[in-house]
Amino acid sequence: MMKKFLVAQSKEEALSLKRLHAKSVFYAGGTEINRLESAVQAEVAIDLSKLGLNRIEEKKDEIIIGSMATLQTIATSSVVPAWLKEAALFCGSFTRRNMATIGGNFALMLGRSYVGPVLLASRAILLIATINEKGKYAEDEVPACEYHEHFASYQGALILGFKIRKSDRFVGTLRFAVSSQNRASVTVGFGAEKDRSKVRVYAAVYTVGVLRLKETESRIEKGEITTEEEIAKSVAAEVTVKSDYTGSGEYKRYIAGEGVAMLYGEFLKGGQR
Repeated sequence: MMKKFLVAQSKEEALSLKRLHAKSVFYAGGTEINRLESAVQAEVAIDLSKLGLNRIEEKKDEIIIGSMATLQTIATSSVVPAWLKEAALFCGSFTRRNMATIGGNFALMLGRSYVGPVLLASRAILLIATINEKGKYAEDEVPACEYHEHFASYQGALILGFKIRKSDRFVGTLRFAVSSQNRASVTVGFGAEKDRSKVRVYAAVYTVGVLRLKETESRIEKGEITTEEEIAKSVAAEVTVKSDYTGSGEYKRYIAGEGVAMLYGEFLKGGQR
């Protein structure tokens, strides 16, 4: 049950309030807080709406997306890459897209994440803010993969935004669900440079979380697997799954493998999403 709703007037205040109040969460769109069966249960909400984190800026070599930008804003932006717009539209509810934010959806690293796998596959950079026990405020840039790998250690941090480099890197994503309104069994993200270097393969698996498939990445980079069939088998063997109402473990292995293989096939053809 929510007992307090606090409106932060600055990034420093938001972080200070987070340290001060136990069972508190940053409030962005609020779509996951205290919802039935949600892992995000809190008594204190710290509203971020006054911090100006909803902007999308295009610069010479990069795009900066504020963490409070909604999925609907991203989906209709003229400067956001097509692959990220596609991920935002995985959220089938117009109402929900106007509430849910890119920062909130990424931060939780849930197995039903819309944008997590593709942002990780793109090698996006996170802009974060922290405050230590002595009240010293600091801002930093960290690779999205570092946030994912050391998820627990970043739980006190405030995600300010995402930096996406403009390049010809292939980035793609696919979502597998009964419908746009249903929770996905698996959402995959694949990214690679033209020379097949810096390969990133991620899968958000319902009831499991967001997974990085490092063995598959390595095998692609080394040229050990080169066909779509080989990619599918490698992913299916590596991905962690659990059976639930969205599908059996066997089914999730199959669609994860096929999904990454389809994206790899587009990559080989020189496609871009």
